[in-house]
Amino acid sequence: MYKLLLVDDEPWILKDMEQIIDWEEAGFQIVASVNDVQIAESILRRRQIDVVISDIRMPGKSGLELLTFVNRVTPHTLVVFMSAYSEFAYAKQAIENGCFNYMLKPVNVDELLETLDRCAERLSARVQEQSLRQAYEYSMMLVEWVESDVSVRRVQEQLVRTGATFPAESHYAFATVKRKEMLSEAELSILDRLLEQYGVTIFRGRVSSFKWTYLLGFPVLGDFSARKLYREVKQHAARQGWDIGISSIGSPEDRAGRLYHQASMMADTSSLNRPVGMYRYNKHINSAVPILREQINKATRIEHLEAALFGIGKGIANGRIHLSGLVELYNLLTQSLIQLSTFGTEVPESITVQDLLLHYGTPHDLLEELTMRIEEHKRKPSDINAIPIVEGITKDLDRMYAHRVSLKEMAQKYFISPNYLSHLFKQEKGTSFINYLIQKRLEAAIDLLKKDISLYEVGRLVGYDDYAHFSKLFKKHIGMSPLDYRQQHKP
Repeated sequence: MYKLLLVDDEPWILKDMEQIIDWEEAGFQIVASVNDVQIAESILRRRQIDVVISDIRMPGKSGLELLTFVNRVTPHTLVVFMSAYSEFAYAKQAIENGCFNYMLKPVNVDELLETLDRCAERLSARVQEQSLRQAYEYSMMLVEWVESDVSVRRVQEQLVRTGATFPAESHYAFATVKRKEMLSEAELSILDRLLEQYGVTIFRGRVSSFKWTYLLGFPVLGDFSARKLYREVKQHAARQGWDIGISSIGSPEDRAGRLYHQASMMADTSSLNRPVGMYRYNKHINSAVPILREQINKATRIEHLEAALFGIGKGIANGRIHLSGLVELYNLLTQSLIQLSTFGTEVPESITVQDLLLHYGTPHDLLEELTMRIEEHKRKPSDINAIPIVEGITKDLDRMYAHRVSLKEMAQKYFISPNYLSHLFKQEKGTSFINYLIQKRLEAAIDLLKKDISLYEVGRLVGYDDYAHFSKLFKKHIGMSPLDYRQQHKP
């Protein structure tokens, strides 16, 4: 029920307005009917008023002065004027000052009801907007806490302190839900209800248009209930075509960042040529990595690395190497290749899981690139004029930095291998292809942070749909998060 205030210097008009319609049926409650603007201002200072319906010409202060007061003190309140005067000047001045509508006396019932319907629509949209803004702010806070890697207990306490309902539990986990198309909050409501039916406490934050993260608080569940919940969530994910990643179960003292990154990585499992669905983190997901790590570290010939590369492909196919393990072995193998190389003293730059997903295509593409690198290291590189190639790539990156750009696609454009392109680019620019792209994006992000657009949108406009990854990169290179940067550089 919306709160409404009537203002007119004529008592009989106030009486007529109180009885002209069934206000409660229209969705409004008359809080007060007053004949003086100063009294109306006093009420507006003390109470939440959604709509004011006021005469425009009154002794003493006028309705226009009341509108000025509302704009300054309670800008959320909608003001509707009624007047016996139809002069254009009054209506023009009222509209210019922001009144919601202007009705002529005697007030027509149909016009009044139509105006109230429009008021209700505006107020409802505003409530929804405020709800979205609050959800957005909570999401930002959750991402910031995750990236600072505080304990889960600290996150829970901070959520409660900011007004969120999230009671303390003895066990926690993170879950990440994503899909290729946009994923709305409304679509997650069935999953929310399913979790709540089993007594799971949830707090949900939006990471991107396609990805949400859950902090889950678990009661003590029996084995049967836990298995049933897992099965029902998995079936729902399959029906919706969602990727869901579940972290390991942690205590209140576990680091929130560790659990979050576990869930996020497991949500990317389908990129390893596995079916879309739900995957839980376990300590054996990279069981093939230790042996291959030792094999690469002991390599003394290129052929040894070829054998390790074959083992990497086999480990992925058998489900014994996940994305984090693949990235570790890629960085290690690249470093070993350079050490065994007969040319160049290039210092390798490590990639992250997000670098792999953003810039290297699929894991198959990464293995293909490693194969090409090994083949190139077996022979002396051809004599290619690097300058025009690198300048062309630089222009492409300067123009297309906000788009999805991969090393492989750029290499194909100039008919060279990704490895050789990377070598040429760093040789000419003194920085890697990926770092150059990151710097261009962050420079653009700094300019966008000065504008009144959401942090999500800033990340998306410079090429990062995943806000958590954008925030992490920004903090790594700029020294603070996008949120902190915006707060410190407010005009």
